[in-house]
Amino acid sequence: MTILSLGDQIFSITDEAEIYGAGLFEQQDEENLGLKVDVEKPGTPVATVAFNFCFANELPSTYTEYSFKGFSAYIDDSNKEYLKDSKVALKKEGTGKKLTIVAPNAKGEAPKDDAPLAEKIQFTILTEINPNLASHGGFVDLVEITETNEVVLNFGGGCQGCSSVKITLKNGVETQLMGLYPEITAVLDSTDHSKTENAYM
Repeated sequence: MTILSLGDQIFSITDEAEIYGAGLFEQQDEENLGLKVDVEKPGTPVATVAFNFCFANELPSTYTEYSFKGFSAYIDDSNKEYLKDSKVALKKEGTGKKLTIVAPNAKGEAPKDDAPLAEKIQFTILTEINPNLASHGGFVDLVEITETNEVVLNFGGGCQGCSSVKITLKNGVETQLMGLYPEITAVLDSTDHSKTENAYM
């Protein structure tokens, strides 16, 4: 097992995974090719870690190179905290294999009761509302909370321009948010629904 030090953070990879990774790079036959390790939506309950091939000279300066046997991994400095104590291993799936990672610090914790309202709403959007909207290819973002506790949202993906978005807002999102957080006075939609290219309905 190879153990890397990301400053005061630890990132490790099993010998089997390291050999497999080196083999993948041999097959690519490309110079300056590396493995970019990114954390998507870090610090949230829906955080995921993604592996992608990359060219080192095309990466921003915030990425640091970490050398393994046969290849280099590149990690954005902002993600080091979330990759603390991570372990890369090789998983067998039927006749195939793939690299997997266990990253116990990538996901965030649920906000405490005394957390700011915006933080609690954002947590609910990420963990409950967006997973439901994803079945229609949609999502919603928190735009702002006004001084009178009006929650302003923006719908995207399949929800933008959808003919049912008003029902989704009133009977779904608004009901859910106001039921959880009674201090909310209204839930408003700031989306430009004249754009219907990706609308679900």
